[in-house]
Amino acid sequence: MKKFLSIAMLACAVSFAQAAVDAKPQRLGPVSVYGTLGASGKQIVSLKTGQQVMLRGMSLFWSDATGTPYYNSEVISWAADRLGIDVFRFAMGIHCYNSNGGGCQDGTENAINASNSYFGNPTGKEAQLDNMVKAAIANDIYIIVDWHSHNAENETAKATDFFGRMAAKYKDVPNIIWEVYNEPVGTGADQIASYANTVISAIRNSGSENLALVGTPNWSQMGNGSCGKVNLKNVGYVFHFYAASHPLSQFKSNIESCSGPVFITEWGTTEASGAGSVSSGNTNEWTSYMDSKNIPNCNWSLRHETVGGKKEASAMFSGSTVLNSKSALDAASYTTSGSLVKAYLTKHKNDRNWAELLVAGKNTGSCAFKAVTASELDGSVTGKVSSSCTYTSSDPTVATIEAGTVNIKGPGYAVMTGNDNSQSVVVITAVPSQTFGQTDVVCRIGGGGSCSNYSGQAASTKLEYLMKVSRKTIEGAEINYESDNPDVVSVAKATCSSNECYGDNKNQQVWIATFKSLGTAHIHATAKAIAGFRAIDTTLTFSLKKAEQGLDPKYFGNKTVEKNSTTQMFTLKARGGAIPTYTILPEGYATQQDDKLVAGDKDATIIIKGEVPETEQYEGFVGYITVTIGAGNAETEAQAKKAFGLDGTDYIVPQTRKNLATNAYMRGNQLVVDVKRSGFVNIQVLDVAGRNIARNASRYMSAGTNTVDFSNVPKGLYIVTVKSSSAMKTIRWGNK
Repeated sequence: MKKFLSIAMLACAVSFAQAAVDAKPQRLGPVSVYGTLGASGKQIVSLKTGQQVMLRGMSLFWSDATGTPYYNSEVISWAADRLGIDVFRFAMGIHCYNSNGGGCQDGTENAINASNSYFGNPTGKEAQLDNMVKAAIANDIYIIVDWHSHNAENETAKATDFFGRMAAKYKDVPNIIWEVYNEPVGTGADQIASYANTVISAIRNSGSENLALVGTPNWSQMGNGSCGKVNLKNVGYVFHFYAASHPLSQFKSNIESCSGPVFITEWGTTEASGAGSVSSGNTNEWTSYMDSKNIPNCNWSLRHETVGGKKEASAMFSGSTVLNSKSALDAASYTTSGSLVKAYLTKHKNDRNWAELLVAGKNTGSCAFKAVTASELDGSVTGKVSSSCTYTSSDPTVATIEAGTVNIKGPGYAVMTGNDNSQSVVVITAVPSQTFGQTDVVCRIGGGGSCSNYSGQAASTKLEYLMKVSRKTIEGAEINYESDNPDVVSVAKATCSSNECYGDNKNQQVWIATFKSLGTAHIHATAKAIAGFRAIDTTLTFSLKKAEQGLDPKYFGNKTVEKNSTTQMFTLKARGGAIPTYTILPEGYATQQDDKLVAGDKDATIIIKGEVPETEQYEGFVGYITVTIGAGNAETEAQAKKAFGLDGTDYIVPQTRKNLATNAYMRGNQLVVDVKRSGFVNIQVLDVAGRNIARNASRYMSAGTNTVDFSNVPKGLYIVTVKSSSAMKTIRWGNK
């Protein structure tokens, strides 16, 4: 369908985690029953059983700044549990929003922000996909991997490469459905088929037999004779409709004339633009038709309604707030469209008993029992299974049965085979944790980071830390903290009254940690369980350390110098007045003269060790740099490494390493960044038009917690990015 969308601002590039193929189901759903999907005649079928398959679900919005917050495992789990979705669609933005064909140019309104697009950030998009495949596996539902483009025939090389590599990676994952073309606009059926044959051949050559879906002409509306031309196995065809613009009576014949199976990967209740009025009458006709014909389908789209003042009537949730936690989604209000879609999905939520279907024909005999469902917190279940039978569990990490007692081990499902060869199912449901974003904290003598004076009760040099979860969890449980070493770090409720306090914490009783002496304390955090969420019981490490020492990286860093040259290299006095010492190896190729390195007349690669002694206020420091003289010399470098006992993998001064941010969030108009080690972090602040008002601000941050003051930023809505190495954090910030 033709859509008019707001400008994308930014996406979160997610680093690759453990391969999705290592994930396992945490619940029982359609994938365990049907397995990999394929095509037979005009039906989408299970390749495992051969039976026709019906799926209902949701499409995520474009994977841009608006949609990305919903590309979240918690959102997918919520939708599977509350809405009963069987499938969701990963709508990967490729390069353009343009739904009129003809491509787009970078920097225009129709070009997706490079950080959000596959063209601009392929590694980030593939990592995002990996996380969503894990979410699909965990919830035992299908994921449609959608090349969300209107001009894919112009992107054949990149699409072929992407689908070929992803098919090789996920060839054994039954949850995958490939959608190689979203909505062709001005492209004919023969050209679409040529593109699809090329891309799907790459999928098949990589070992994946999973169902592949192909878009059809005119925004995937299937003019007569426009589908069925791809000459490969397990191929289906895409149809899209928006009920207020496309009544069933005008398009039913297009669907029924298609010679292959049809999957409606995108449908809406509104006009084709995604805006305008909702047609409940047309919507009900369409949903009844899809059900009667067993046409799998996904509604557009799982997001909130208003972004930057623009409303998307086809969105599921009303309002302008991002809803990407289970508690927020449970409390959400629905748009008119969302209410219709929710009613449609939940109506069918219990149509199929997956446990019964999984062991159909095998759940007979004296040891067979009706499916047992329990919470992972229940511990055990009695009275549901025969005590005179023995059972073998398909997954002992989920549950086992001994002497008639079901022993609960963890979430998921297990097939229990009795000694009479009957099969029965035990399903253990996961209980979500409450939201708790507090991390370990390091404060240093002299302050810095977010260690400041929050209580306002002592000298301005007092080192305190305002706990991130300072009163209640998002879910509403009271939080409590206790220190095991209060002489080093104490934690207590106090009034947040200093100028460092913002928003809801200002002049409120909140939990504040006070750093008293050098050392480490363990902070025990607890919160009682509340309805639908488990208790919090965890331990954090809070430390007060001396200030970090170092040598000026402007001079003491890896360099290439000319032979017989003199280069400023050495810091003669470090922080706190400490005197550094330097060792240059191998000898004979360069010397130190005051703060200068004097290179000799031979090509060499040398290593310089810089040492700063520990002082009362500062830690000691040892760092190594490599200096190439002239053309360099691998032999002299090897000599230096051996003499210093270096393995050659990590001998650069810490200040020159790429930093890694572990967490970042806004507290009022301050950006708080937790980093694992000292180094440089790049920060951007983008307004609603995508303009960067803090252009690539590179800041050196010490290990631990740091803050950046944005009090001079005008009021408004912003996207704040914190980037270090290949990792990037994205934060939505409303500066009020």
